[in-house]
Amino acid sequence: MPAPLACLDLDGTLVDSRGPFAAAMRAALADADLPDRPAEALHRHLGPPLEETAALLVAQDVADGRVAASDESARAEALLEAYRARYRELGVPMTRPVDGIPDALDALRTAGWRLVIVTSKIAPAATAVLERTGLGPRVEALYAPAPEERHVPKERSLRRALADHGADATTPVVMVGDRHHDVDAAVACDVPAVGVTWAGDHRHELRTAGAVRILDLPAELAPALADLDARAAT
Repeated sequence: MPAPLACLDLDGTLVDSRGPFAAAMRAALADADLPDRPAEALHRHLGPPLEETAALLVAQDVADGRVAASDESARAEALLEAYRARYRELGVPMTRPVDGIPDALDALRTAGWRLVIVTSKIAPAATAVLERTGLGPRVEALYAPAPEERHVPKERSLRRALADHGADATTPVVMVGDRHHDVDAAVACDVPAVGVTWAGDHRHELRTAGAVRILDLPAELAPALADLDARAAT
C-alpha cells in the first residue's frame, strides 16, 4: 500500500497569517486609496482566494457609496496588486509557524506520512512563506495557483496533488485546513477533511462543511491522522 498522504493548507493551518494579512491589506487599502478596516475585521477574509477578498472589499465600498460602480473592477484589481506588493514587503517577514507545527510535521513524517501543501495563496508567496518559516524542507511539494490565474478552486489544486502522488482507493489521504474551502475541496475529491482551530476558530463552519475531525492543538494532528489511517485500513 502506498504511504499515506497528508494535504495541508498553509494560512491558518501551518502559519498564523492573521497579523501579516491584516498589516499587508491595510497598507494596500491605503495604496489603493480605499477606506481602512480594523485588523480584526480583516481576519475573517483569510481563506478564500485573494482576488475574491479584494472584490468583496471593493464591493462593500461601492455599496457604501465610497467607490463608483463603474470603477469597481479596476479598483479591485488595483487592490489585489497592491496587496501582493505589500505582502512581500510586510507580510512575509512577519509570518511565523504556528507554535507546535514544526514538531507536528516531524511527527507525521516519522510516522510515514508524505506531506504536500495545497493552498489558495499564489505560488511565489507560498514559496516565500515556506522559506521564511523553515517549513519548506518538511514538505514534498507545493500546489498553488500561478500569479496570473484567477478564481482557482482549491479542488483543482487538491486533484493535482492526488494525481501527482499516486493517490487512489488504496492510499490513505487526508486534507487538513482551517476553513470550509479546505473541507469543500476534500468532499469534492472524496477525501476526508480534518479541520483545525489553532489560528482562527471556525469550528461551526468546518463542522457544517463536513470535517470528520476538528483539532484544537497541533500536537493532536499526528494521533488524529494515525486514527484515520487505522480506520481506513479496517
